[in-house]
Amino acid sequence: MDLIKKISSETGLSEDEILNRIDEKRKQSDMISEEGAAYLIAKELGISLLRKQERLNIASIIPGMQNVDIIGRMTRIAKKDFETEKAKGRLANVFLSDETGTARLVLWNDEIEKLDDLSEGDVVHIRGFVKEGLLGPEIRIGRYGSIVKSDEQVTAVTAGRRYERSSIADLTEGDANEVKACLVHVFESNPFYEVCPQCNGRVKEETNYKCDEHGNVEPAHALVVSGIIDDGTENMRFVSFGENAEKILGMKTGEARKAFMKKMDKKVIFENVQPGRELLFDGVVRRNKLYDRLEFILNNIKSVDVKKEIERLLVK
Repeated sequence: MDLIKKISSETGLSEDEILNRIDEKRKQSDMISEEGAAYLIAKELGISLLRKQERLNIASIIPGMQNVDIIGRMTRIAKKDFETEKAKGRLANVFLSDETGTARLVLWNDEIEKLDDLSEGDVVHIRGFVKEGLLGPEIRIGRYGSIVKSDEQVTAVTAGRRYERSSIADLTEGDANEVKACLVHVFESNPFYEVCPQCNGRVKEETNYKCDEHGNVEPAHALVVSGIIDDGTENMRFVSFGENAEKILGMKTGEARKAFMKKMDKKVIFENVQPGRELLFDGVVRRNKLYDRLEFILNNIKSVDVKKEIERLLVK
């Protein structure tokens, strides 16, 4: 870990001694990650581990960046409550824009309080890091970041994402579109994956389940459902998470988990699926690098409004 080397070089302590201190710090709280413990130890020793931050435009951010410094206009704020089998929580998606592009800031639970004095349309100064999200790079602030109002002038490139209608045959990698298509097939594979009960982020299974931000946790479960949609021009594999997966299954996550645990047969989870339905799917086209194929990562699923569809045809 680079943090350990930096602490060692600036204090003269051996790396083994620093590792022992990290272990002791984590024993005090299972929720502290190794990195978090290293920051706490460095602070106790009077060392700053924060690297100099560089101001970036939104188009330049990529997953894995640490200590990013961004100015952007908040074009939309979407807050929601969520509930897993382990805990309840809150989530806020903040859509940011500058002259170069748009991105999403994701806030969990207590982090959402940082929005109390902010409103849609405000320009904000964010210090944080970037993770790979389901729909592209996500900005996070974590425990060491911040979001404050800024007096800088920013011209937003867009007032928020609008999904233009497209045929599946015309979709290309990176496109964000709406398609009207038929739900042809749903794969009856295991739909559950483990998440942190505090932030709902995916956890890694090592000797224990570990959240990047909260350390070792007793995981909750979330849904992922995939299948095939077809609009007559082409078909494409889709992947849905959370509420969208619930819409496909016709049941809530807790209900699905309870049904599975009762019969220990995943087929009961898919009993309410209705193949053949025509729906509106909003999403982003991503390339599955493992199988080298394009997939539609769903952001929303809506029923077809016949009246609006007729109006669309009349406009054409």
